[in-house]
Amino acid sequence: MTKERHLNAEALQELESAAIDELNRELQWHFGRVASEVQRRREQKTLHVPAEVARVGEGELGQRPIIAPELGFDIYAFHVFVDGMAPRTGQGQYQTDGDTVKYYVSGRGYEVIGDQRIEVKAGDFMHIPANTWHRMENPNGEPLRFLAWQQIPGTFRQTPTPSVDRGGSPPEVPWAKDLTDEQLQRLDPKQLHQVYMKAEMEWGQVLQEVQRRRGQKRLHVPSEKAPLMEWSPGRAHMIIGPEYGFDIYSFHLFMVALAPTGRGADDRGHFHGDAVKYYFSGHGYELIGDQRFEVKAGDFMHIPAYIWHLTVNGSAEEPLRYLAAQQLPGTYRLVSTPWQWTGRRERKSA
Repeated sequence: MTKERHLNAEALQELESAAIDELNRELQWHFGRVASEVQRRREQKTLHVPAEVARVGEGELGQRPIIAPELGFDIYAFHVFVDGMAPRTGQGQYQTDGDTVKYYVSGRGYEVIGDQRIEVKAGDFMHIPANTWHRMENPNGEPLRFLAWQQIPGTFRQTPTPSVDRGGSPPEVPWAKDLTDEQLQRLDPKQLHQVYMKAEMEWGQVLQEVQRRRGQKRLHVPSEKAPLMEWSPGRAHMIIGPEYGFDIYSFHLFMVALAPTGRGADDRGHFHGDAVKYYFSGHGYELIGDQRFEVKAGDFMHIPAYIWHLTVNGSAEEPLRYLAAQQLPGTYRLVSTPWQWTGRRERKSA
């Protein structure tokens, strides 16, 4: 079967069903071996990447991963890497992948996404929708470098299918927001189902509007529209998300300016899906579960899904600013369940 592994789409269509079945099993087995090793490495549960290791904007051009399961991070939704394109190399190769967001660190050039050609420069953001042909161009005299967050292959893109009742009034049960955790735990199964459905229908109405806004299919955020160093402390400043007209499903991207210590900084811990933070000014520390990490400009931190955490500004004078890419609520965490044989497998000759 070795020589059949590189068949193109047209040649695969000519194969008999039995040959496709055998090829599918063979390749699935090899994928399973690799996926199991990736899953094993996740158990290292690495969290922190110091700036001296990440070296964003430095080093040779070419994709260099910073946060990924292969590097020992227990992350499922997306990975983070730095990459670049040499000057005057003409047109890059067309490719497709999952949801991708780029932040351009230096240089300028063009992104060709589908039938659009968009000029980009340092400080800009770009969303490349999943399963869309795209390439880069750099006709200028300096490298075009970027930081990228990209959906991990195999991650499900959940298309919202909310439950919405257009007739009548909601069930005569309490709103979920009015119930404490203890009260929810005391509900019998029927009551819990009714509260669940009422909450789902309320959320569903909002999800329908979010889905409608995805239809705007925005791609580009110029640096002038994302003044990272000018945004004041307060609530998160959204940059790329479906609510803002981007057709993205896996994660959203926002900036947080955390107020100096003692000036109204939020001291409440919380948890959510997979998240990665890139600190670009200030210093402080992250409390993740029972671990404490000192962070500074240039560092990366992975916050695993469903773990309580808190970010603290270590300065009494300046904000701690960071970009955060965070898994969208409802996105599935895909846990690899590859098909493998136990014991020795007899291989057929080609």
